[in-house]
Amino acid sequence: MTRPAGGDADPNPVPARRSSRVKRFIAAAAGATLAAASLMLTTIVPAHAATTVHTYAPTGVGGGTTTSPDVASAKYQVQVAGTQVQAVQYTQNGHNFDIARFASDSRTPTITVTLPSTTIDTVNVYPARYYPAGSVSVSADKHTLTFQLSAAAGLNQAIVMVNGDSTNATGQPYLAVVNDPLEDPAQRLDTTSAPDGSGVNLQTGVLNFQEFAAKYLAAHPNSAAQKAPAATTSSMAGKTVNGTAIPAGQKSSAGSLVSASSANVRYPSVRTMAADDVTYALRAAIDTIKANPTALNTLYFPNGTYVWSGLLVNGLDGSKLKGGKLKIYTAEGALLKNRVQAYMEAFEPAIGIINSSDIEIDGRGVFDGNGVANYRSDSHDAYRSQHQGGVMVMHSSDITFNDTYVRDAKQWNYETHTASRVTFNNIKALTPYRQPWIDGTDFASGQDITANGVFTLGNDDAFASGHYNPSDGFTPLASGVWNNFQLGTSTADVQGYVNAVAAHDTVVDDLGFDNYHWDHADSKNIAVSNTLNWSVAAGNAIRIGWNAYGYRLTNYTFDNFNSVSPLAGGIFTHNSPKPYPRIQSIVVKNSSIDTSRFTQGPVGINGGNGSTQTITADDQATYGLAPNPDGSGSTYTYTRTPIGTFTLDNVWFSRQNTSSSITGVTNVTLKNLRVGGQLVRYTSQFPLTTSGVGALTSTYTDANGQTQNVKAGAPANGDTWVGAWTGDQTRNNSSDLTLITRNTGVGLMGEQYTTGSGDGKLSYVQFPLSSLTRAPSQATLHLTYVGHRYASVPSTDTDQLLVQPVSDTTCTGGGTSCPVDTMTWQNRPSFTATASSVAKSATFALGSTVIPEGGGTHQGNAIDGRDITVDITSFVQNAYAADQSTLLLAVGNAGGTNHELRFVSSEGATGSGKLTNGTAEMAPGVTVTP
Repeated sequence: MTRPAGGDADPNPVPARRSSRVKRFIAAAAGATLAAASLMLTTIVPAHAATTVHTYAPTGVGGGTTTSPDVASAKYQVQVAGTQVQAVQYTQNGHNFDIARFASDSRTPTITVTLPSTTIDTVNVYPARYYPAGSVSVSADKHTLTFQLSAAAGLNQAIVMVNGDSTNATGQPYLAVVNDPLEDPAQRLDTTSAPDGSGVNLQTGVLNFQEFAAKYLAAHPNSAAQKAPAATTSSMAGKTVNGTAIPAGQKSSAGSLVSASSANVRYPSVRTMAADDVTYALRAAIDTIKANPTALNTLYFPNGTYVWSGLLVNGLDGSKLKGGKLKIYTAEGALLKNRVQAYMEAFEPAIGIINSSDIEIDGRGVFDGNGVANYRSDSHDAYRSQHQGGVMVMHSSDITFNDTYVRDAKQWNYETHTASRVTFNNIKALTPYRQPWIDGTDFASGQDITANGVFTLGNDDAFASGHYNPSDGFTPLASGVWNNFQLGTSTADVQGYVNAVAAHDTVVDDLGFDNYHWDHADSKNIAVSNTLNWSVAAGNAIRIGWNAYGYRLTNYTFDNFNSVSPLAGGIFTHNSPKPYPRIQSIVVKNSSIDTSRFTQGPVGINGGNGSTQTITADDQATYGLAPNPDGSGSTYTYTRTPIGTFTLDNVWFSRQNTSSSITGVTNVTLKNLRVGGQLVRYTSQFPLTTSGVGALTSTYTDANGQTQNVKAGAPANGDTWVGAWTGDQTRNNSSDLTLITRNTGVGLMGEQYTTGSGDGKLSYVQFPLSSLTRAPSQATLHLTYVGHRYASVPSTDTDQLLVQPVSDTTCTGGGTSCPVDTMTWQNRPSFTATASSVAKSATFALGSTVIPEGGGTHQGNAIDGRDITVDITSFVQNAYAADQSTLLLAVGNAGGTNHELRFVSSEGATGSGKLTNGTAEMAPGVTVTP
């Protein structure tokens, strides 16, 4: 539901969880020329006395570049604690976001956003769990909004949607606010230039890449260094593929250099490098560091623009360097931008750490994958090109990323493949574009992977893992590849196929492993915390186990994981295809998932069913599937075992969708779930089907801190009372905190009263039935008694409740619509109560709790608290048989002189304006026994 200034949120949000933040150092770009560009220049300004705000340098300006490619927002003017912060447009493929990034010493600064040309009608801030109604204020002229970053959220980011919401219907561009911690000046790099101007300072250990590249390109211009690929004998020569024989000795075509502006360039054609392309210079710089291990340990990128094939570090052991680690530092104004790749099959991620160890990447510079341009320049089907992401860690260990920005990734934003002991701290991925393969974080495989502080904008899964071998579609034996060249037909293009194989083999030679062995180990101990993820269109919040090639996936933990607007689903695991992934443990806690666009339940867990899985010798030898545990390489089988444990603890879903499902899990724990901001106390609030589940525990913590089992049944999804008194007859009371009954005696429940001076009152309570999978054997209505109106009525007087099912399409006013939220005495369900048509509670004493007349004056009064129950089994059974989606009940009391009774309504039990002494357990509900 769109709301002014926020929306339904957890009334008891989890406390903020902070990791220790290692403050980073700031590298000064000596001699950088700052342009008079539209972006704010770097400055540190004490704002509002308590908050220091640091605005970043213009991206890409420095080292001879005088103008940033970034364009200031035309929609938003942003202030942080009184300091102006520039918002930048992201428009490479559509315009979904403007982004304001800065650093401050506060995790909860006040954000003020002015929209000079836009009238603010609604505001939604995400994750919605932490920004309820009232957390955002809007100015009287409706052009400025103000809010404070949430302490409870424990995040460095927030997403602001004006006149739109997470369904992406309207309001774009949205605004993303990124609040980095301040870097620590005490850890500033010594950026003193080398005396000889080479950029290599053996005294400080720092290689200044800007200076080094200028010297290198002057001595080794790309025009002389770049060579076209030579013809080589194909690795498929002499083999038969899909019935087509590849001649012995068959060679790839000799390569050629083509214009950089050429489209659909296929190997061995290669685009001509620009004069300022620093790809070769980077290789030389890394070789220089390797050659001076006792003196050099830092690769430094000052402010400025660098164009290349990406930051590729392959085969570097940082433990051999001075201090035992290679440090790569990008100054905040550095723009490290990928060129349009050499050819469509090339492998050029924005950052590639391959076959390496002991590397730390720091700094607030921006790695730009130039992904949209790469997609547009070449065909990008899986069978035509290599998979490549923004940041890729492959066959590497002991790698750390601190504060890293990547934007416009070609495919997955951050990913790991057979990596171990990798840490991501405060990483950002800004690719808010509708193009395929844009996962947020995709730890395809790895061991001991930790991501703490993650903000991603993408177009697919927020998090994924177990999606092994994402580039197996471009292997020589992949059907899409040889089909593309018509192998097996009379028009087979053998030369084209061989050239494609050569493109594949060129990458294999560079990486040291083929596409079937990107991932070749079990995955375990993957922990993701303090995240905010947004998706344009596709994807799941958490997706685990797609095509894991028979490897095990063990111990996944998500803490404060927040996903906004995924389309496909929430938490999802796969039970197919071949080979089945063997998943051991998944824990999701203190998290929120926006389900506003789902067409299915937010949870779909699919574990093993006991059937067997076969992995052949050829699967292992040729296609990279998990090897036989005995090391023989021979065909073997294993059992599709259930997932060991699946736990959801304090997880918030924005709304209820269709039923979730859990199959094939040994132990399932559901604890303190929330749907639409309401604690799940009844099964209908979180509809769930199970199969093959060993043990299921579903609990919540009540207002007294006691653990309670979730009850089979449903809370009311609408309730009201209506009054016959002249002043009440046209009032709808569906937002009142209590339900009231009083029998005038005209009709069994007083329902026949029409005129006169009577003060009769009836209540109506509605319940959903959609979660029922069969008619229950028992159904009970529960209402919490508040008290009665008149002190003159003895506390020993007794009464009982009368209940009858009714229809809101047959109304007293003669109409066919009288729903709860508009119902009045004059237009309410019309019914006749009889002794045989009503259900009755047990007789109860009125007690001594007196609640005076008045709409809101009873808010702070005491509550009797007794649970008054009525057996409504036949009503629920009949409604289920009639395929009703809801059951509407009229509730009255049997009567007695001046017996006016009050019961807690849904609004009185929960929410910021509830009854002072009310608790969620007091809301109207129906429990059922299957």
